[in-house]
Formats: sequence, structure tokens, C-alpha cells
Amino acid sequence: MRKSYIQFLIIIICLVSVYIVYNSFFISKSFVEEEIKDSISNEKGMTNLDPKTNSIKKNEVNLISNLKYKSFDTMGNEYLINSKSAEVSSNNEELIKLIDVSAKIILKNKSPIYINSDYAIHNKNVFDTKFYENVYIVHDDLKIFSENLDLMYNSNFVSLYNIKEIYNKNIKLKADKIDFDMLTKDVSINMYKNDQKVKIIYK
Repeated sequence: MRKSYIQFLIIIICLVSVYIVYNSFFISKSFVEEEIKDSISNEKGMTNLDPKTNSIKKNEVNLISNLKYKSFDTMGNEYLINSKSAEVSSNNEELIKLIDVSAKIILKNKSPIYINSDYAIHNKNVFDTKFYENVYIVHDDLKIFSENLDLMYNSNFVSLYNIKEIYNKNIKLKADKIDFDMLTKDVSINMYKNDQKVKIIYK
């Protein structure tokens, strides 16, 4: 009975955390470029996003250092994203590859959410953001280590996958992937292999 109660509590915590992220990222967003330094044009680098590798194909790009974005939503939450450098495709300017990324979601009357990753692909037109490689998320006592976090505005969908570890105080959740549908509020917590199960471990 106690185990079932704890499992239910963990799922609720994950659901609430993803919902907070959704409210902060996707409600009436209008990203404003706040600061750009040291732009370099026509360098050989990366362009179009390859959906299979979650990376960008080689071509000409504009290189930017110290890129910052800032936005607000209708609820008064603030979203800040910084990258030490960025690559803007000359063929597809709506996609920006961010490098060494740190994001902060300042929630109104709540604790902030912090997201760090080695890279992110941000779409300026539809506001989809894909964080990848060494993704680290912190919200109060909830800490998540993962390889990928996709925040998809158009499809109202959040996907956290290739998860390494999820901690909440003295509880550890073992799962490979968590999906959350913003419209239906459905949450799915899964392992990649059918013979493996989602686990809750007490430290």
C-alpha cells in the first residue's frame, strides 16, 4: 500500500513539474533578442537540423557569441536563456543551435526552474526548443539528469528521454523516458526495453 502511494506521489511530482515548465515556456511567448556579440558570417559549420541525430548538417552559418533571449508569458513568468555561442544557418535562419546553454524560468510566486545543457536547437518562429547532451534540470528538491529534453509548442508536447537519474529528496526514480501531452494532460513513464520496469529506489 505504501509503495503504491509513493509511486503515485512520484508521478504527480513529475506531472506538476512538467506542467510548470509548459506554463513557463509556451503561454503567449514572444522571444526578444536581448544581446548579441561578435557575430561572424559565412563560416563553415552547421545548418539544417537532422532529425535522426538531433544535430545540424554542415553548411554555412553565422557564428554568434554570448547570445541571450528573454521572454514573459501572460501569467507573469519570465524565461531567460543564455548560450556562450550560437550558430545561425544561412539556409534556415529560424533554427539556432545554442552551445553551452543555461536557462532559467522565473515563476511567479514559485521557485525558479533551472535547465542546463551542452547544446539546444531553438526554433525562433514556433518556439520549439530541444535541449540535448548533459541536460540537467533543477526545481526545488527535484533534480533530473538526462540527455534530451524536447519542449514542443506546436504539438503541445514535452518529452524527456534518455534519462540518467531523477531524484526527489531521498527518492530515486528509474525510467528511460517521460512524455507529457499538454492538451490531454496524459503522462507516460516508460523504459525502452519491455522486460525492464520503472523503479522507485529509496536512498
